[in-house]
Amino acid sequence: MTILSNAKGSCMNSSTAAESENNNICRLTSDFELLRQSSLFSGLHLDVVKLFAYLSVRRAYGQGDRLIEQGDQADRAFILNDGAVEISISHKGTDVLLQRLHKGDFFGELALLAQFDWFFSARAVTEVQALTIERKAFQKILEKYPDHKDVLIERIIQLRVERLISQTTFMLDRIVLNDADAKASLI
Repeated sequence: MTILSNAKGSCMNSSTAAESENNNICRLTSDFELLRQSSLFSGLHLDVVKLFAYLSVRRAYGQGDRLIEQGDQADRAFILNDGAVEISISHKGTDVLLQRLHKGDFFGELALLAQFDWFFSARAVTEVQALTIERKAFQKILEKYPDHKDVLIERIIQLRVERLISQTTFMLDRIVLNDADAKASLI
């Protein structure tokens, strides 16, 4: 995993302060647009989204890298800027695939609300670029904009419900397909 930048760093190496400042503006604009288009942040006051973009961190992961390891402490949420990630759970020594996520997908959102250990793992299927938001940053923003707290918490719960439905459907589809394949092999 590589930290690409946060608002205090530049998007790429540059030889002048002006280029560095331009890279920061580029990064903030890109991150702002990614967040603004996400279901969690869409429609929020622009100053709130700008602050999230400023406090977020860009991270890069190589194919096969773990973004999240089941059992580690949960402290941040992820929004995929590029690439694909598989979400899985280790159960009785076997990794069980729950879902595949792609550009624009948000995950780990419960870590913004509570302290717990990750109950799943996330692995990069391709090279991945993600924007991360730490719980501490999320809490600071809620302190500054308390009128957005209820809306953000409701959206986080809604994201989790939608993901649960998606993961359940994915798992049931796999069970039904495997059952159909097993029945076909008997014929």
